[in-house]
Amino acid sequence: MEKILILDLYPKTSYRISKDTSGGYGTGNDFGSKKFIPRMLKYLMRRNSDWPPMFAAYTYACLKKRNYDVSFSNSIPKNINDYKVIIFTSSIAACNYERDQLKQLSQIDKPIFVIGPFASNNPDYYMMKNVIIVKGQPEFYFLKSEFLNDINKQETDEFFLENLDDLPIIEWSEISNLNKINNLFGYGRSIPILATRGCPYSCFKYCVYPLQQGRKVNQRSVENIISEIEHNLKFNKVKTFIFRDPVFSINRNHTIEFCKKIIEKKINFKFVIETHLRILDSELLDLLKKSGLIGVKVGVENFDTELLKKEGRFTVSRDDQLEKIKEIKSKNIAISAMYIIGFPSDTKDSMKNTLNYAIKLNTTYAQFSIWTPYPSTPVFKEFKDKILTKNYENFTQYHLVYKHDILDKFIVKSFLEECYQKYYFRFNWFIDYLSGYIKIFQFKN
Repeated sequence: MEKILILDLYPKTSYRISKDTSGGYGTGNDFGSKKFIPRMLKYLMRRNSDWPPMFAAYTYACLKKRNYDVSFSNSIPKNINDYKVIIFTSSIAACNYERDQLKQLSQIDKPIFVIGPFASNNPDYYMMKNVIIVKGQPEFYFLKSEFLNDINKQETDEFFLENLDDLPIIEWSEISNLNKINNLFGYGRSIPILATRGCPYSCFKYCVYPLQQGRKVNQRSVENIISEIEHNLKFNKVKTFIFRDPVFSINRNHTIEFCKKIIEKKINFKFVIETHLRILDSELLDLLKKSGLIGVKVGVENFDTELLKKEGRFTVSRDDQLEKIKEIKSKNIAISAMYIIGFPSDTKDSMKNTLNYAIKLNTTYAQFSIWTPYPSTPVFKEFKDKILTKNYENFTQYHLVYKHDILDKFIVKSFLEECYQKYYFRFNWFIDYLSGYIKIFQFKN
């Protein structure tokens, strides 16, 4: 059987690069370097949060399922000539480095399949000798197709399948350090997991998730999800799972069925989700908590709800946000709230209002990023004449990459640092975080 190598390469940077976040385009958590808190956060993220993109991890699992001799590496091995095929991960956050590495690899006269949403939607960026761009969802391509017949192509046919139960369980211990995969909420050993793909919400104009996953929600069966959880509990001693769904619990009945089955089987594990506040009513929160929910990531985005409407972003009213976050806190569930500055309609005052609102909410964690019109999204076409840089590696959500009508890019970057400095350098946050940590994490991995 042919040997296959999956290469997941990263440049050396002072900040953490994740190729899995932002719909598989990837982000680079460059919080800033002028203030103490942003520098510390950059260090902690690089040290405590590191996992391969799920599209690459599933590609590995699919090839293993088909009994291929497949290896996964973060560096180019000395025996690279022993491999029949190379599979290469792409991202926007490291695209220049990736292209340089590809130029070298293309000289060894091996077929190189480039995978990931960024390459799939921007194929010209990687097009060169011996390179084949995998269009669509690569895990299903390598699971179902006779891919060795495509080694003379420049692009594959688009592959999108809806039955997520076809995906095999990822053996994370074979491709990553289980102790370092994800420590975002500070609870130790944990791994990513998937329940659904696809998001129907209106922010598709800006969001890259629909580019790869579509707007139709596809879901794994409850039995299939639980079998993966039980497998990792037994063989990898992992007790915490990070659901990587764009919007967990978007199908309420599916979520309720999942929770009830977990409770019925008395499976002891913890999990974190990302979802919308409007979905989390009291009944569902209680059920999720009883099933093992310890953390929630939610998008608050901006203080000004009228600004968000103007920008086509969906949110709930401030009163609803305050009440819902207060309720989540009361149930001893950690909250990570996500905010965006640098919207086209933003001003210095509106950004300050967003920071003050974040401080008022005082969630367990706060993530601040800069509004970014990603290549291949509808909004990118609208802003193509305003884009300030041709360097796609700056499209990481931590740099202003377009000409703002009011704000200078250096002002926005400086304010981003100020957000992290002022939010986390507070006595009230520290006390609230410490007391919440003691209540929430009363278990050991």
